[in-house]
Amino acid sequence: MQQAKIASKSENMPMVKVAEGMASQKNWLAMDEEENFNIKVLSLDEERKSVEVLFKIKGGYRSGAHKHTCETHVYVIQGKVKNHAIDCTFKAGDYCYQPMNDVHDEEFLEDTIVYASYRGESDTLVEFIDESGQVCGEFKMDDFRAAM
Repeated sequence: MQQAKIASKSENMPMVKVAEGMASQKNWLAMDEEENFNIKVLSLDEERKSVEVLFKIKGGYRSGAHKHTCETHVYVIQGKVKNHAIDCTFKAGDYCYQPMNDVHDEEFLEDTIVYASYRGESDTLVEFIDESGQVCGEFKMDDFRAAM
């Protein structure tokens, strides 16, 4: 069964863009040259600044410090990820809530697939932070839209 591109058509309801077809049949989109960090965008609601996404991350990859400028819900489907900020390792079946403006650093201890739900207030959902504490990169709504 094919999914609709638009889940809501009413004038009073937000327009939610849903990925066509089945996610299991879609290719992963690499977000870096080394293909350590790959995504499949499942849905996008630009009005409510909301994104549902699958991430596939190679074991050994470390995110570096970053701040979620939105609420983030994460469910680990496969693998293990260590959140160094809270010294906790999440494995398949575990859920993690990251509040707005949460700063953390994650290390993927093995090949990992997670489902993430971002719910923000602006087009910027994640800010990457360098050693001096300055923002050196971002994930924005546009990045997820382009990956759909």
